Amino acid sequence: MALALPKVNLDAIMKLPLAKRVAVLAVINVVIIGALYWFLISPKHDEVKSLRGQLQELNAKLNENRQIAADIPKFLQEKEDMENKLKAAVAQLPNEKEIPDLIDSISDAGQKAGLKIQLFKPESENKKGFYAEVPVTMTVEGRFESLYDFSDKVGHLPRIVNISGMDITALGHRNRIPILKANFISTTFRFIPAQGEGAPRK
Repeated sequence: MALALPKVNLDAIMKLPLAKRVAVLAVINVVIIGALYWFLISPKHDEVKSLRGQLQELNAKLNENRQIAADIPKFLQEKEDMENKLKAAVAQLPNEKEIPDLIDSISDAGQKAGLKIQLFKPESENKKGFYAEVPVTMTVEGRFESLYDFSDKVGHLPRIVNISGMDITALGHRNRIPILKANFISTTFRFIPAQGEGAPRK
């Protein structure tokens, strides 16, 4: 932008007394300085202020990205740990071929614990995403110690088996030993491989 300054009649100024000439020159200097600031410095000042704001935003984003970059190894390690835990959990889910053997293991656990199995009825499985619940309705009779031993044996099976809904009633005494009757559901879980995938290995 061209800066247009007012024309000054130097001859007229030079004929003025010294005090007036000094005053006129001071006014001219003030006008020139004001014009320079208004047309040249002020726009640049606003531009510098805007650029400083943009610089602060960029610095904030840079610091944020640096923090994210510093956390990437931790996130990758957490991802790997979660994948390993998932693999370990899936490894405890039997595939379809192993279900009959696992159900036999539950029945054997009851017999070895000294329980009399009155009802052992596998129910329809309940699919839930990548796995299915395989419940078995059971009714057993025996001592409290045998019932506890059965629960402990089931808890130590290599596959996941949950015992739920246990209803215990007393049947009386046999050789002065209290005999209990327990109704409950033993639930195991079957892995459902995605389409095109094989069953997980042990």
